[in-house]
Amino acid sequence: MKKQTVLILLIVAMAALFAAAYMVYDRYGGLMTVRPPGLSQSEPDGSPGEDGPGTAAPSENGGVTGDDTDNASGMDGGPGDAGNGSQDGTAGSSTGGDGQDSGNGGGPGSVPEDSRDTQDGNPEVVEDENNGYKIMVPDFTLKDLEGNEISLSDYRGSTVVLNFWATWCIYCSEELRDLNLLDREFKKAGDAVILAVNAEEPYDKVREYVEKNDLDLTVLTDETGEVSAGLFGVFSFPNTYIISSDGSLYAYVPGRIGLDTLRKLVDMARNGEPLYGSR
Repeated sequence: MKKQTVLILLIVAMAALFAAAYMVYDRYGGLMTVRPPGLSQSEPDGSPGEDGPGTAAPSENGGVTGDDTDNASGMDGGPGDAGNGSQDGTAGSSTGGDGQDSGNGGGPGSVPEDSRDTQDGNPEVVEDENNGYKIMVPDFTLKDLEGNEISLSDYRGSTVVLNFWATWCIYCSEELRDLNLLDREFKKAGDAVILAVNAEEPYDKVREYVEKNDLDLTVLTDETGEVSAGLFGVFSFPNTYIISSDGSLYAYVPGRIGLDTLRKLVDMARNGEPLYGSR
């Protein structure tokens, strides 16, 4: 009888732990971000970090990035080695902070005082007015479902939510419903836009999916994966980049992001506020 009682108590305890873990993830999962897989930069002038060049310190805490961009990884497809990886669970960010190591799998690089042009497929890194550094998101052009060519640079001056998704992705379906609601708010405000990029699926399948789910988002098709995988290094879905009005990366969130969290991040980007964990 005692063994049965102990077994029942263990089962109840395990169930409680799983329930608690799920509640924490459900509430804070949207803030558990990592470095963007497709955007990288070399360190500005200064000494490399203590961890040494060419190595990435693992993220220990969830959270949206602060002002550092040393967690960005290589542009050559998939997550690359970062420089001196931040310890605060950071994602992509809009401005740089202290000395950073090269994200291109080598020794420390340098950035001139004014700016550094795109080299070897890496996005441009420029100095901001606060003596930090920010990653300029590379431009691209894709067609929408009406056959119109849409470029990211068309929306310079507006905050952009760049979302990568696929029709087979369950979490994408849930997130797209939230994005559809948020897009209506953005259209009324007129200062933000959502670009939903479908990755590597046929046009007909994407159009059918959009019509079936009553989505009125700006949906772009990337049938070859040239932009999603080739340019941004995205191979899992959903993935979301929040881009400031000047075209620089403000935040990156892998996985599904909650509506309230996304709305808050966009408001912060609009106002130029520093992200969580900024120094």
